[in-house]
Amino acid sequence: MSHPTAGSEAMLVSRAARGDQGAVSALYDVYAGPLYGFALRRLGDPMLAEELVQLVMTKLWQRADRYDPARGSVRTWVFTIARSAVIDLHRQRPHARPTDEVPEQAEIIDELGALLQAEAVRAALDRLSVEHREVLELAYFRGLAQREVADRLDLPLGTVKSRTFYALRAFRLACEELEVES
Repeated sequence: MSHPTAGSEAMLVSRAARGDQGAVSALYDVYAGPLYGFALRRLGDPMLAEELVQLVMTKLWQRADRYDPARGSVRTWVFTIARSAVIDLHRQRPHARPTDEVPEQAEIIDELGALLQAEAVRAALDRLSVEHREVLELAYFRGLAQREVADRLDLPLGTVKSRTFYALRAFRLACEELEVES
């Protein structure tokens, strides 16, 4: 599934503020996976991670009318809600002992920044053609040399070099459009 643009996400929040359940469902589709992964890493409990997803999505719907695009993207707003929810859920853990530490806010902010960056990079990659995305994923995410990419895709080496050059250019443009630091 490709990610909605920042403008379309803001439109979904606006529709959610008016009670549009379809918009809430679309936002759920975008954020449930990343929220679950974020919560699982922070809380270490699949049940609590699922609870966090539901809690954040409920708060998103309840507070949709308070979203201000001038203060940040929908993604930033959603994960700000999630950060607070992680701290609250961690404190409510039934097996928490007084010696259990609540994650440091700086740790959560660092992990949140990394997660947002990864999601933004994925959104930029999703904007590329299949051929461009394929060479970048093989070269940069799987660590293959251009010769290995050429062999894997059964393409001439020159084609892979050219495709990589244009793929990187398209990726940089997609990052600029999404305001992602590449």
